Amino acid sequence: MLRYTRTVVLSILAGSSLLMDGTLIATAGSKLPDATTASFAEQLHRLDCGHSLANDESVWTPGENAGRSIEFSSTCWLVKRGSDWLLWDTGVPEATLNDPKGWSTLPKLIVYHLDKTITGQLAEIGLKTSHISYVALSHTHGDHIGNVRLLPNSTILMQRVEYTWISSPDGPNENVNQLKALARELLGAPQHLQLLDGDTDVFGDGSVTLVSTPGHTPGSQSLLVHLKNSGFIILSGDVVHLEENFENNIVPSLNTDKAASIASMDKIRQMIATYRAKLFINHDKAQSDTLKLLPAFYD
Repeated sequence: MLRYTRTVVLSILAGSSLLMDGTLIATAGSKLPDATTASFAEQLHRLDCGHSLANDESVWTPGENAGRSIEFSSTCWLVKRGSDWLLWDTGVPEATLNDPKGWSTLPKLIVYHLDKTITGQLAEIGLKTSHISYVALSHTHGDHIGNVRLLPNSTILMQRVEYTWISSPDGPNENVNQLKALARELLGAPQHLQLLDGDTDVFGDGSVTLVSTPGHTPGSQSLLVHLKNSGFIILSGDVVHLEENFENNIVPSLNTDKAASIASMDKIRQMIATYRAKLFINHDKAQSDTLKLLPAFYD
């Protein structure tokens, strides 16, 4: 049985041994911010973007917990930077709201339910989807891109390799093939699509940085947000699903590249140490339930 040794995320000690001379990738051309000069985002809101029940935990913890059910959270985040709002992921499709049958990316494995909509939660703080300047996608699995089409005027930020991958020939894993097909359907053809190549400073001031963390999918990314009072916070995407997985380099069987997954976890550990950052794990329900929920926010 998985143990949750702490509810708030991982301290600077988690990655200290992975640093070189006390710095993280402080090389020429690095797109990661300088911790001493990075500017600040003003607000970080957590949105409830669904919850799910999977019937076989071992898909996410290979070799352990076969046939045991597990509940996951689905979390979106809203970042305010100046006059701009950035939405991190879009969650389970709004059509799922209060549907007792739920919705699924892989019906034989997992079912998602939705208690609140993105549009309804935005309205709580006086926003409409038209106010969202950017939608940054951690990756293209359906529970992360289920509402992209509700934001046709937003600029969609995703890794170029991810966009290419979902249209690539199918491989031997039928679950992965099914996820790619669903991604093509849900993503459609965004009017304003910005394809990224690696780490990207969204506003050019170190306040909000997209971090390339491939492995779960070829173009998976995480998000580093710098706040004045809360410091640096890393939003995991699906670089890791559970705190225990992060502590022990456990790679889900659905991930497309095990070695890349471990390397990305190492990169996040280095960032935790360098930025003294907190890690918020998207699908770890035990942790998510302890975090502030909109209209409350981190600043």
